Amino acid sequence: MGMYIHIPFCIKKCRYCDFYSLPGKSGSDLDNYVRALLKEIKIRGGQMPTVQLESIYLGGGTPSLLDGRQLRSIIKACGDCFNILPGAEISMEANPATLDKAKLAAMEAAGINRLSLGVQSFFDDELDLMGRVHDAAAVRETVDLIHSRGWKNFNLDLIYGLPGQSLGRWLQNLKQALDCKPCHLSLYLLQLEQHTPMGKDVARGRLQMLDEDEEWHMYNLAMEYLAKRGFDHYEISNFCLPGKECRHNLVYWQGREYLGLGAGAVSFVAGSRYSNQPNLKLYTEALLSGKPWPVEELEHMSGRDLMIDALILGLRLCAGIDLADFKQRFGADISSEHKEIIAQYMDRGLLNMENGRLSFTKAGYFLSNQVLSHFID
Repeated sequence: MGMYIHIPFCIKKCRYCDFYSLPGKSGSDLDNYVRALLKEIKIRGGQMPTVQLESIYLGGGTPSLLDGRQLRSIIKACGDCFNILPGAEISMEANPATLDKAKLAAMEAAGINRLSLGVQSFFDDELDLMGRVHDAAAVRETVDLIHSRGWKNFNLDLIYGLPGQSLGRWLQNLKQALDCKPCHLSLYLLQLEQHTPMGKDVARGRLQMLDEDEEWHMYNLAMEYLAKRGFDHYEISNFCLPGKECRHNLVYWQGREYLGLGAGAVSFVAGSRYSNQPNLKLYTEALLSGKPWPVEELEHMSGRDLMIDALILGLRLCAGIDLADFKQRFGADISSEHKEIIAQYMDRGLLNMENGRLSFTKAGYFLSNQVLSHFID
């Protein structure tokens, strides 16, 4: 399995963020949370003694707010309570405003071997618009520091489709990202929930989102630019140098099982998808007092539900789905069962079927949600 560990703390909530995270908490809040997390790791390990971990991913929030002692205790507990496979990928998300030489050294000592840096943009006005706590200079300083420590395996996150963002500005973001020499890039189209500060500004007419054609041209530019520079496009939003795919995220896209630990984290085990409730107080108090922590089952999937889930997730991968393998796993012939949907989107140039695989075309990546909703129906 893969293991996801949620660290729901940040310096300040970004204006577009819809994830469960809590800004401005004290050091004692982090300490209590880590103590509770260590208890959950021990309990889960006792419940699942045969689980082998091929990846651990610390996400947030801002996991790099944790100090070296806290990081070491979390990774050590995972190793004590589960079997971490040799060469396992152990990733951590980080904000450029929270890293220094000592923190990177502490991460290395804890066993972190992959870093995901939340850059989002290389321009101060775009960072201000998003409510990020770092500026462009901090990004460059952090990247220089990462290279000085000899880190090779790191990702940069970027967001495109910002209100007022031009195609030329987006190209400059891509160029500056490659100047940082990452082995992986995650490029996310800005999508706003109405209750976020940016979402409210759009609803009130203070900000205007780009139209879909402008967003498509940005996405297409990224695909062409990165392909020419040796990056493999392996998932709708993700690009990497050969062999540097995010192994943890592949667990999700390949429809495999994973454990989610911490307040708000989601797990997928034995056909059930469930979540630790996103409530820091209830989670911490329950575990520290030895009581069950609040868990909510999101869905228990039948064999057909699992098949549709695997279809939707698998199509996010640029290699698509091996039809023979899929039939062996689920007893379903996609090409026959979904013949009309597939034919419709092949005619529109959004789906492709060749060499025994069903996949999106380049044009289909950008409209994938529209296509996938038809498979769900």
